[in-house]
Amino acid sequence: MLHALALNDRDAGDPQFKPDPAAMQLLMNAGQEFTLIGTEARYTPRRPSLLPQLLEAVEDEDASLKGLSRIIAQDPQLTGELLRTSNSALYRVSGSPIESIERAAAMLGTQGLRTLITAALVKPLSGESDQGLGSFGEIAWEHSLYSASAAEAWAARAQDCDPFTAHLLGLMYGLGTVAVYRVVRDVYHRAGSKPRGAVIAHALDTQSAVTARRIAANWGLSDRTQEALEAQSAAAPSFEVTPLAKALRFGRLAGAVILLCRHQRLSEAQGLQELTAAGFGGPQSERIWDRLVRAYVRP
Repeated sequence: MLHALALNDRDAGDPQFKPDPAAMQLLMNAGQEFTLIGTEARYTPRRPSLLPQLLEAVEDEDASLKGLSRIIAQDPQLTGELLRTSNSALYRVSGSPIESIERAAAMLGTQGLRTLITAALVKPLSGESDQGLGSFGEIAWEHSLYSASAAEAWAARAQDCDPFTAHLLGLMYGLGTVAVYRVVRDVYHRAGSKPRGAVIAHALDTQSAVTARRIAANWGLSDRTQEALEAQSAAAPSFEVTPLAKALRFGRLAGAVILLCRHQRLSEAQGLQELTAAGFGGPQSERIWDRLVRAYVRP
């Protein structure tokens, strides 16, 4: 259903779709370029220059707001995003605008800064730099944000993996999704053919997880984060699912369901049923679901 919405093609939501010979040939042609994602600049988002410092700072629970502010001040885009967020209706509590980084950082708090930083790291998902993404880029970005929030909430309640890492992986998976979409779209363009939503959806299902892992490896993320990304693939080895992989799996599903509720493709009750059917039932899941609904479906 998410693919059908993002690609504006009902056929993209057919779970029984099997590529015909022509589609298989096109996917084989794309295979070589899939392996380049992570190293090829055309499809791989550039690793932010401040990434190592930011990751070290946000993973340190004792990191001070002053230290985080100092790092953010080195990047004009991050600084602008911080000031815009702190002056939004969600945070601003007085009539006077917030103009200093230190005051803005204090307004958001450490957890708010972590969320802002990770979102800024993968901002290319929004499609602003690639108008060809159309509504797909918007839907992919929206899904990634919801997935990241849901994965973080699951990790925080389960207390068996780091919430920040779970949040980051929700966004990293989205980067893999957009990279796969761009490859298949370009292969169709070179062949002079009209893209088929069902074929693109098949590529997203089979390639997004391993592609996200390649990007994570290129960015220097840890082995455990890479393994959690690859574990999202149906073709992944059936090893024991790690807590981080489970948090990401919950996040991706909950993010999709929330998005479909926002776009009135599912009711709130149906959304909760989808989570339960996937093995995420119980009080913990219900509390997270209620929080997500109040934040995104009926804020």
